[in-house]
Amino acid sequence: MDMQLILVLVILATTVFLIVTERWRIDLVALMAMLSLVWVGAISPEEARSGFSSNAVLAIIGVMVMGRGLFKSGVTDKLAHFILRVAGASRRRIISTTSLTVGLMSGVMQNIGAAALFLPVMMGISKRQKIPVSSLLMPMGFAALVGGTLTMVGTSSLIVLNDLLAHRGLETFHLFSVTPIGVVLLVTAVAYFALFGPLVFPSKLEKMEDVSPSKKRINVWGLSDAIYTFRVLPDSPLAGKTVEESQMGKEFDINLLRAYSARSTDRIVDKNLRFEAGQALVIQGREEDVLRFAEGRGLQMVEQDEKTPAGSKRGYLEVVIPARSNIVGKTLREAALRETYNVQVVLFFSDSEIIEEGIADRVIKAGDTLVLHGRKENLQFFNESEDFISVTPFEYEPTSPEQALKALASFVGALAVVFVSDLPISIGFLSGAVAMILAGVLSIEEAYRAIEWQVVFLIAGLIPIGLAMENSGVAALIADSLVGALEGAHPLVILASVGVLTTGLSLLMSNVAATVLLVPLVLGIAGLGGLSPQALVLQVGVCAANSFVLPTHHVNALLMTPGGYRVADYLKAGSILSVVFVTVSTLLIYVLFA
Repeated sequence: MDMQLILVLVILATTVFLIVTERWRIDLVALMAMLSLVWVGAISPEEARSGFSSNAVLAIIGVMVMGRGLFKSGVTDKLAHFILRVAGASRRRIISTTSLTVGLMSGVMQNIGAAALFLPVMMGISKRQKIPVSSLLMPMGFAALVGGTLTMVGTSSLIVLNDLLAHRGLETFHLFSVTPIGVVLLVTAVAYFALFGPLVFPSKLEKMEDVSPSKKRINVWGLSDAIYTFRVLPDSPLAGKTVEESQMGKEFDINLLRAYSARSTDRIVDKNLRFEAGQALVIQGREEDVLRFAEGRGLQMVEQDEKTPAGSKRGYLEVVIPARSNIVGKTLREAALRETYNVQVVLFFSDSEIIEEGIADRVIKAGDTLVLHGRKENLQFFNESEDFISVTPFEYEPTSPEQALKALASFVGALAVVFVSDLPISIGFLSGAVAMILAGVLSIEEAYRAIEWQVVFLIAGLIPIGLAMENSGVAALIADSLVGALEGAHPLVILASVGVLTTGLSLLMSNVAATVLLVPLVLGIAGLGGLSPQALVLQVGVCAANSFVLPTHHVNALLMTPGGYRVADYLKAGSILSVVFVTVSTLLIYVLFA
């Protein structure tokens, strides 16, 4: 066996192992693989750089920027609320209507963006209509994944597909080439939700007492019996001490939400705050911990449950941490939310459980949920930041109708350029993104922040792997093995096998990685059973979006903690849909492209 072929196989196996085990960030792994292939001579430096200038990378940058512009201008928000008004109060109708809406949005923006937009909306519906949020979020997330197959820019696997074909001189797909397949898949998924949703989706509803809206929200978080107001007596040993010196966090695991007195109605809780006689302290924590701290420290309980002093503009905000957040991988201590933004984390949900011990040193993961307390002007930052997704109602400043029209016109214009001209998708979408910036919908800084650079470097780093597989003969070697296994099989069986293989790999690694690895292989078996190269690669691109069975996709990870889901919930609800997805895609691709 040729030495270069062996080296490429070793690099390929190592790359798959690192992606699956997540030992390092996936974009770093992709860049390491690209550079390793250059060092062993499997690809040239020019081929290694080709990923950064690819149509896929430029197109996805355009999609990200325009998606942010549509969100900021209020276009997507207005559409979401309009659809919800149409849906009414029926649970089945709400699920069907929102699933269709989210699916359609995912066809023209990132599926994680569509899911993030509807997350707070669905949480609000759950609380207003007393519908279990677990029965709403999962179908919405699944619809976002399916909707990515509506256009060739709806999901990363389809975006990168055209680049892989163009590098090999093969015919590429148009923007709406995949639309007939995506429409049927989306309608089938919505029908599955409507018919089998009550049987497969978890449905747990906590008891809600008839209390005021603000108090009801506190009860939902389990805070109503955990917040107390104390008065510091004149002979209190706490007088003159700082919060850190009191050891209230380190020794008693409780939080000081705020301090106020007759002289100052509200004090920012920071390391320089010193307790003083007559001061009122609002403390949050478990009952036994709070009372243990208060004992012997000259504190008199004023009242139980949270109370806001007159003139204070404070509140609570529940946020979910998306995969793209800059605080993923940091601890709360390192994130320094109180020191930087003057807000206090009063509850920390991770893996659908409340974290009660060692909160400050707990590593933050994608999908974790935080309940924040602070001034509303400080909470506004979290409501607007792309590092957090707000899931509780919060007053937005009204959006300008003119900005919404500008954003919509830029987006429609980008679609028109792609649809009526021969220009690449990347040129059309970048033109739309630049138009939004020039129109003032987004600043250039906001446009840069909207780009998920991890995804960009991932795609740019993985594209050369496919070239190396072909140059070294790895693709031909594996393709020959597949030909031997599938020779003589019906075309439907071949397509279904490709679909199952793609689904399995996309669950273990990113859909882009699965696509890059499999496209060279399926091109090697083109002609088997009379199947065209376009039919085989499209099956790969479509089935790479079939990520329902495990919470490994970013959309599923985002919704896991807010929905209170376990892995078993995804297995139960996603397994049947996954089989239906492969079956429908196999039949449609056979009819339309074989």
